[in-house]
Parts: sequence; C-alpha cells; structure tokens
Amino acid sequence: MTNKKNYIALSIAFAISAETLSSQVNAVDLGPIQIDGFIRQHMSMNLDDPIGPGGAIDAKGDLSMNRTTLQLEWSADLPMDILFKGVARKSWEQNTSYLRGLNEAGAFGSESPRDYYGDFEFREFYFEIPVGDRVLLTLGKQQVAWGESDFFQAMDLVHGFDYSWRSFLEPANEDLRKPVIMANAQIDFPKVDGQLQLLYRPGWDNDDQIGNTYDVEGGRWSNAPWKTVNFPAGDPYAYGHSEGDADDPTYGVRWNGQWGDYGYSLAYLHTFNPDPLMNANPAFGGEAYKGVYTNDSTSFSTIGEIIFPMIDVLGFTLNGYSESNDFVWSTEFAYIKDSPFNVSAVEGNPTPGCSPFVTGGLPHGFCGIQESDVLRTMFRIDKNLAFTQDLLGTEKPAFFSVQLFNTWLLDHEDGMKILVGQPEDRKEHSTLVTFILSTSYMNGRLIPELVTGFDVTYGGGFAVPSITYAPGNHWRVKLEADLFWADGNMEHGGDVTATDSALFGWFEGNDQLALTVTYQF
Repeated sequence: MTNKKNYIALSIAFAISAETLSSQVNAVDLGPIQIDGFIRQHMSMNLDDPIGPGGAIDAKGDLSMNRTTLQLEWSADLPMDILFKGVARKSWEQNTSYLRGLNEAGAFGSESPRDYYGDFEFREFYFEIPVGDRVLLTLGKQQVAWGESDFFQAMDLVHGFDYSWRSFLEPANEDLRKPVIMANAQIDFPKVDGQLQLLYRPGWDNDDQIGNTYDVEGGRWSNAPWKTVNFPAGDPYAYGHSEGDADDPTYGVRWNGQWGDYGYSLAYLHTFNPDPLMNANPAFGGEAYKGVYTNDSTSFSTIGEIIFPMIDVLGFTLNGYSESNDFVWSTEFAYIKDSPFNVSAVEGNPTPGCSPFVTGGLPHGFCGIQESDVLRTMFRIDKNLAFTQDLLGTEKPAFFSVQLFNTWLLDHEDGMKILVGQPEDRKEHSTLVTFILSTSYMNGRLIPELVTGFDVTYGGGFAVPSITYAPGNHWRVKLEADLFWADGNMEHGGDVTATDSALFGWFEGNDQLALTVTYQF
C-alpha cells in the first residue's frame, strides 16, 4: 500500500511543480534561434511479481520506474539558406527500492540503477544544406526512418534502438532510435516523381551507438528468468570484432517514388545486425564466429562476447489507397543475406566443436553462430471506423490499424535461437499480428486507445490499454497498463533450463501500470 501511495504522491507532486513551470517556460526565440522541447515524468509500478533465476521476486506493487527527462531542441537559420538543428536530452532515474533490490542481487554490476538508466546525450546536431534546387545535404548526428511499420521493424534498420529502460512500449520511435553521425543526401527527380537518398556513416560514433540495446544487465526489463543477472560480467561487449567493428562505415541507398496512385521505395543497406549475438568462447568448446574471438580464447574468464555482425539488406515498400473499401494499405519486404543466429547443439544438428559440456551446461545458443538468408515481410491496413461515433459516441471516426509481420528463415536449421540465453528453437516461419484502436473525445483532448499484439507462431501476446488527456496546448498526461501473457509451456517460472519459450514468455511477470506526464514548451 505504501508504494501505491508513493506512486500517487509523486504524480501529484510532479503535476504541481510542472504547473508552476508552465507559467514560466515557453518556446524561446532568440533572433534566428528558436528553442523548444519538453520535460517529462515517467513512472511505472509492478502489477505482478517479476521472474528471476530462483523464481518469482516479491515486488508486486513496487515502483519500478521514476524517471525525469528534459529535452531541449533548437534550430537556427544560417546564411545561404542553411539550417542548423540540435537536440539534447538529460534523464534522471530514482533508485527505487525495487531497483536497489535488483542491484543488491547482482544487476548492473558496479553501477547503481541511477547511473545505469540515467544519461545525458547530444542526440542530434546537424546542418541541412541546400545544393541547388534539387539536392538537400544533411551532415551531422541525425536519425533516418525507413519503412512503413510501427512496432517490429523490417526496413527501419538504419539505426539501432535503445530498449533498455522501456522495452518496445514507448510509442515514439524517435525517442528510442540511436542517432548516428552520417552524411545524408536527398536528390529530387521531379520529372519521374522520385527521390534518391544516399546515406554514409563513417563510423565516428561511440561504440554503443550500433545495434539494439536490451536490458541484459538484470534490470527491470531484462527477460524472464534473468532478472538480477548481469550478462556482460561474463559476456562483455566486443565492438571491435572483425565481422562487426563499430568503427567500420555503414551505408545505404534508397529510391522513393510514385507510380500512378502507388507510393513505393527500393533500398539497399549495409549495416549492423540489429540484435546482439553471443560469440562463443572456444575455451568452452563452442565455435567463434568466423574463427575470431576478441577476448582471451584460452581463458575461462569469459563465456562469450556480445557482437553485432554486419549484414546486407535489400528492401521494397509499397503503399496505396483502396477506394472501394476506404482504407490505406502498405507493405514492406526486407531480404537479409546471411543473417546470423545463435545456435545450440541439438539432435540432428550437432554444431561442430560444441562439447557436451556446452550442450548440457550452456544450452541456450552458446555453441556458436550460423547464418541463414531471411525474408521479413509486413502488411498493414489503416482505416477510419465511422460506426464508433454511434456505438461509442466518439466525436469522429476511430482510427484502426492492423499490421501482420512474418519472418521466414530460408536456410532454417534446428537449434537456431532468436536471442541468446533463451531456450526456444526458432521456427522456419514466425508470425506476429498487432492492432491499434484509437478514439477521440473532447475535441481531441481525451484519447482512449488500445494497442494489442499476438504471437501467432509461439503463442502469447500483449495489450496496452491507455488514456491520454491534454488539458491544454502544452500538457499531455497518459495512463496505461502494459500487460503480457504467454502459453503455459512458454512460461519460465524461474526455470533457466526450460525447453520452450518465446518473445512474450520473456515478459512473464513484467505487467506494469505506467503514468507519463509531459509538458511541451
């Protein structure tokens, strides 16, 4: 009860302090420079007991996040029609009793939760330079979104994403992407109604800007049943691996055009595999990827190392409008050549060099890495539902969106894993479907919404019912529940040797009640 009272008290305290701030803070114009941004409070409370290696952790009702974020954005008009833009963000985390408990049990290593989750970053700083009438050159730290999907990316692979503090639940992808330093040229071809985009990242970023970052340090969003387990203590990041060196350049090219009533794009991207892989330490009998292990391969000091190998992606998107059915549709295809997967030694696929010790003691993908060509597809329909005005009393038709995702391993073999440390066998086809239903009341100031998804292949899903209230032009208050479920045989219950699990089984025990209060200025 005390934690729930604290949750409410913190919400009220932030609202009062932000109300005081709102009378003083607004967008600022300093001649050619304009400054705006937001201050945001994220809070969440456990609705279930999270799962660690020993079973359920008694933390239901505990405050799992109390996070304050200040973001400043500025732009300046320079001579010769050059535009400069910058974004800086600072986040502060409170060491809640729940996070301290995880830390004391082994999470975060020598860091405190405040240091692990808190950060300061100049997220973007770039120049937009027009060259003639048809070329726009953008130089500096920036982010570029490719593709048509909202949730599970097929073509949106230019950047990695930081899921460590909020998992995939944050609705604004731009807040989770990791901006990188690159040259971005957009060249218009008006005669053929198209645009050519060229990207080049020279590799000047910090090493941790590549790939997706997950909470593998045992924190609040670590997968079940690995709460409290700090993986990098025995499996450090290896950003200098020859097949995935963070300093190596990445690049891409995309043609975006219009063909009659259809919009389309064709793209090629040379980048890092979005998800981390475990490169096996040969000392334990596994095979190092491409024969390269950057740590001491004669020592048992590391079980493996975390790497992000390079991949090549060919992409295609298409979108249009169905007049007869009154909906907008879009689709995307991403073909990945030699996509890497962790593997375990299983019957019928005895990974070469994987000893019985590894098979019995480290069974969840530590034997090595194998490659398979992959085809990822997405199909999406967006439609306005007029009947909700009579049925639900909405002021305008509700927005409805459905997205179907499929991943096809063209060279599938038994023993391939989605992520290391998880015991499921990757199937040849895996399918996810997501739905969004968004309604509106009070002239758009009150927005109830339901986002849900289902794992068609492995079972389980998630649901995020929420309500957003905008009392003024600057304020946004959002209350949501983050709910997960899995098939019974997908649940861990703390058993790290369980033989079957999948995406939503990893979220077992992670149900949350979350409150987000934002003041935009």
